Formats: sequence, structure tokens, C-alpha cells
Amino acid sequence: MNEILTSKGIYHYRTKFPSIHQRIDREKMLENIRILQIYLDKIGITWGPAFGTLIGIIRNDDFLPWATATDFFFLKEDEERFKDVLWLLKEIGFELVRYERRGLYCLVRKGQWLSFYVLRKISADIRHSGGSHFLFDKYLHQTVKWDFKGIELNVPQELDEYLTFQYGDWVHTKNTNAGKINKIEELKLKIKDVLPDKIYYSLILKYHQKDFEAFKRRCAENGLPIPENVELSYLKPRKNKKILTVGVYDLLHKGHVELYRRAKGLGDYLIVAAQDSDFILKYKPSAKVLNSTEDRKYMIKSIRYVDEVITYTDVDKIVQEIDFDVFVTGPDQCHEGFQRAIRWCESHGKEHIVLARTDGVSSSELKAKIAEKTKNK
Repeated sequence: MNEILTSKGIYHYRTKFPSIHQRIDREKMLENIRILQIYLDKIGITWGPAFGTLIGIIRNDDFLPWATATDFFFLKEDEERFKDVLWLLKEIGFELVRYERRGLYCLVRKGQWLSFYVLRKISADIRHSGGSHFLFDKYLHQTVKWDFKGIELNVPQELDEYLTFQYGDWVHTKNTNAGKINKIEELKLKIKDVLPDKIYYSLILKYHQKDFEAFKRRCAENGLPIPENVELSYLKPRKNKKILTVGVYDLLHKGHVELYRRAKGLGDYLIVAAQDSDFILKYKPSAKVLNSTEDRKYMIKSIRYVDEVITYTDVDKIVQEIDFDVFVTGPDQCHEGFQRAIRWCESHGKEHIVLARTDGVSSSELKAKIAEKTKNK
């Protein structure tokens, strides 16, 4: 019995592997995807068909005839939400049967296999699947809805450009037997699953560095050279992967807790930096901070996802002063100080991830509600 840690507790599962003779049952798979669309769209994560599944949908309006499973993607910053929804999916027949640390979840329902690849940033505009695929971020965010058998799926807006860059003559792609697992491959995967992180990530880094070099050559050939300092740093063994996020956090609410939960899921050790009260007016002259710096730090530290709380003044200075691996920001943290901090991270091998707001709650809305309720008292 294996397990993964989620915010709702430990999720136990048994590892299984698909048969090499397995094929997709179209009607059963479509039913599975329709259900997934409801659940995944409801929690607001970015996801869609990937790799051979995307080619089949676009080229054939069907699954590839030799496919044993369907491939989908979601973004690394949505992984904690995806893990939480596994509990709900379990109740309606979806079974987690495989998890790989590099970023892969395999689900089965009614005998149909669905693989979800976690795409993480390795630079400002490039993501890695944890396997052989590297993708430009714009193709994941600049999307359109594609009607596939009555299911609206997110696909790249520049479809031909994307597929041609990734696969060349994708219109005539043939069966490569990719994805089929024989007994030898199954044994290799079982051994890899139990390797210590240090050995596991070293092997993954060595293996996929070749894929990365091929991707860089393809970029150069297409007039899209990428910075020399971009590397697969997240695969390098490290005792603790440290996450940094910053903010004022004056009126703590559900949105902040959700931010900390999802940020902690990106690594092992979460550092939250609270901005110094005396310094806040530099960027928000009209701000009215209700709690002192120390009081805010005390409340933040009481949240179980947080490992360390520090004070900062300028965001572009704090990223240079402490040790971390991933810098997490919200979508509205976009002033020049943050832009300088983000540029510094991207030029020094640090991941930068933007986490979306939690719907229905914000500090400004809370202050407005408080003002409205107290104005006549």
C-alpha cells in the first residue's frame, strides 16, 4: 500500500500497471472525461489534453487507435487542489493507481487509464513535464475551447504552431508503442519508486538532461533561443525544498490559509515574509494596517503549513538575502518591486509560480464589509 499526503489527510492507494494489450473504450473514456471536466473546472485549475491524446483529438476527432491511456496536464501550482479532489473522485469510482515524484498521477475508472502530468516552470516561459516533454508556457495559458464529442477542452490557441514545434509532421504521426509497459519496464518503475530522493532525482536529471538539450537545439533551429542559465534545477537533490511567499497579511482569512497550503505543497519548507509595518506606506500611502508587524507574524506562524516567518521591507531585496528554491506570488502582486524580484529569480535559477486567488474572499472585501457593518453604529 502506497500513500500521498494531502491537506485532507493521507490518501492510500495500490500501485497497478496497465496491460500491454489494453485499448481505450471510447464510450467509457468519454464518460470519465465528462465527469473529470465537472470536478476539475469546479475547483478552477488549468488542465487539458496533452501529447498523443491532444494529437488524436485534433487530428482524428478521436483517441489514437493504439493508445492504452489518455494524457492530460495540469500546472504544478494547482497540484494541491488536484490532490484534494482525488478524495471526491474516489467516491465516484476513480482510483489512483500510480504516482511518480517527477509529477505523474494515473487514475483508473471502469478499466480506463487516465494519466495526469504535472507541468512545472523551469524558467519564465518554459515548463517541464518531468519526462521528455518541454513546453512554452504561452501554449498553456493562451488557449481556446475545443469541442470534443460534446466536451469542451482547453487546447493551445496556436494549435498548428505548437504541434509542429513539438512533433514536426504531427499530421502523419505513427504508432511508436510509447506508453506500453512490459514486465521489464514495470520492474524498473517499481525499483525507481522506492529509491531515496537523492538517487531518484539524480537519475531523473541525468536521463532527462538529454531531452532538455534536444529541446534547446529545437528552439535554436526555430529561432527561439532560450537563456543559457535555464536548467533543471528542481531535479537536483536537496534535503529541503524551500518555498518563499511575501505579503502584508493584516486581516488573515481563508484565502491566505489556502495560499500557504498550496505553497507548502510545492516543497518541504514554507517561509512567509510579512512586510514591516513602518515600510508599507512606501507602496501603499493610504494603507491602514490594523495589526503590528509582530502580531501579524505571530498569527501567521500559528498556521500549520508555515515553517518560518520573517520580516521584509523591499521584496526585490529579500529574495537576494535568504535561501529558497521557489518564489510564490499572487496574480495582483505586479508592481515594479515584484517585477525586479521575479527577474532576479528567473536569472538565478529560482522558480517563480503565480497562485490564483481563492474565489469569494480578499482583504479589501473584508475591510469593505467591516466598514459597511460599522458605519451606522
